[in-house]
Amino acid sequence: MNEEISLRHKASVGFARQARELIISRLEDPEFTLSVSEKTSRTDVVTQIDKEVEELLAHNISVKFPDDAIIGEEFGVSGGNGLFEWVIDPIDGTTNFIYGFPAYAISIAVRRTTDLKVLSGVVLDVPRDRLYEATQSGGSFANGKKLAVTNQDNINDSLIGTGFSYSSAVRIRQGEIIASIITKIRDIRRAGAASLDLCMVAAGELDAYYEQGLKPWDYMAGSLIVTEAGGMVDGGFTAHPTEDMIVASNSKVHSGLLELIQPFH
Repeated sequence: MNEEISLRHKASVGFARQARELIISRLEDPEFTLSVSEKTSRTDVVTQIDKEVEELLAHNISVKFPDDAIIGEEFGVSGGNGLFEWVIDPIDGTTNFIYGFPAYAISIAVRRTTDLKVLSGVVLDVPRDRLYEATQSGGSFANGKKLAVTNQDNINDSLIGTGFSYSSAVRIRQGEIIASIITKIRDIRRAGAASLDLCMVAAGELDAYYEQGLKPWDYMAGSLIVTEAGGMVDGGFTAHPTEDMIVASNSKVHSGLLELIQPFH
């Protein structure tokens, strides 16, 4: 692994663990009160913890790597104009976090600015304290254990993950997709945190996953973790994920899933 990437990857792991400690300390403080506000809709919300975590991550990155740019969910683009940029989601699965539903994560990706190739990905499952990580050509791991996607080759026997948009109109369309495919697969799962959905594909806990309406900070780290575990990730009907669609799988059921969702594209 390139030394510059190795340094940033190790730092990502450390930064994610510090961010988790911040979250846990707030939750364990008996005087702490969670403040929730809407962003784009009543289903798209943010807490002061999302902002505190992003501020902590951005500060740590800017101190250690002052030439690197930062793209964060809450505060947008900041930092330098060097060879690397960090794409961070301070809490992926904020609604889960608000309710205490144990599926939310810190997601950190590092990519090269010249070609936007993701070189390092870290997703820390906060409630389970499970660290998923991958580097380009270095494999994927969860708490040190190497990950591998499933060998399932029949879409009809596949467990599929998905998620829902913040837009009511898009949600209706997504419901139509599920209604159409639910009898043609093993079952559907909806955890509410895209980064963790992707890590579940990498860990063999899902055979595939698709979703519409994601932002780069939602999927960038998790996508690398999937591909380094032997899976594949694309935009469904484009070579790379976009806000329109992301599809991740063990590769063997990829085409079968695309056939099922294609009429709704």
